[in-house]
Amino acid sequence: MKFLQKPGVLSSMKSMIKELRKINKDFRNFKFSDGGTCTFLEQHDDDRETSSLLPANPIIERNREKQEIINLLSAGTNKEIIYNDAQFKEYDHRIWVYVSWDFSLKKIGSSIISLIPIEGGQQNRDTLEAINQCLDNLLRGKKVLIVLDDLWEEKDIELEKLRSMLQVGKKGTTIDVIVTTRIEDIARKVSTCTPYKLQPLNDYTCWEIIKRYSRFEDQHYQERLEKIGLDIAKKCAGVALAAQVLGYMLQSKYLSGWTKINNSDTWNESFDNGGVLSSLKLSYERMQPQLRICFSYCAIFPKGHNISEDDLIHQWIALGFIKQPSKGKEYIR
Repeated sequence: MKFLQKPGVLSSMKSMIKELRKINKDFRNFKFSDGGTCTFLEQHDDDRETSSLLPANPIIERNREKQEIINLLSAGTNKEIIYNDAQFKEYDHRIWVYVSWDFSLKKIGSSIISLIPIEGGQQNRDTLEAINQCLDNLLRGKKVLIVLDDLWEEKDIELEKLRSMLQVGKKGTTIDVIVTTRIEDIARKVSTCTPYKLQPLNDYTCWEIIKRYSRFEDQHYQERLEKIGLDIAKKCAGVALAAQVLGYMLQSKYLSGWTKINNSDTWNESFDNGGVLSSLKLSYERMQPQLRICFSYCAIFPKGHNISEDDLIHQWIALGFIKQPSKGKEYIR
């Protein structure tokens, strides 16, 4: 993410972050908490983790893409939208594994094993050798669909190990693997056929997403808002996340607020990811000043760190950013 900065701002921010990290370290050392307990070291779920469960009211229109991917699999060439399709119920096992940044062959292999019914109790998964043997025994002679979602690993040697682990290679065994990734080079390295690239959403679909998350049906002046909203949708660059962020942002705005966001100079700034970073920067700029301070404080945590909600609120209170835990929960929402 790139932002234009005034001279001296960067060094001031670095000093502030250094000081905030020291405060955070002291906080953990003294184990401040409610009721004499400390929850800072608790494990928390990854909010980005995906599963095969579809939302009650899916809005993303990917029917054409879904059918094209189904055709690829049906032709025997070696996303969630495919996994749940009735056409693929014939598989003996359908397995969904969320990969993300934490790439680990043992984790992937163990996840696959854990999703297959096993006779005779728990299997040994302590080593890669044990995992490979278990996969060989469990998948031999089966027809299996495996989805590896959100792959980020770029090292050729690790991707080759992944392919080898999933190539059981026994007679009568069929293993179809769908890998989703945001990096085209990874798709080329890991694929056994021409990678299928999802195209950006059309402007109308982005507008439908904005309408849902902005609660458009409850708004006044809908006819005038729709014209502005369609113009905003074009700025999303076909990315669902950008449309969702903008929808939430517009939720509490009146006609003037929609107009101001549509005419913001932020859209004219240059970002590598276009509409996504523009929309995120817009949402940051329109935060209440106190909320922006609390949000900026989170920069003290390293990338990938699991932040405890209660402990974060206690830190905000200790630093004088807020006075009541209820306000902290409101800010987190």
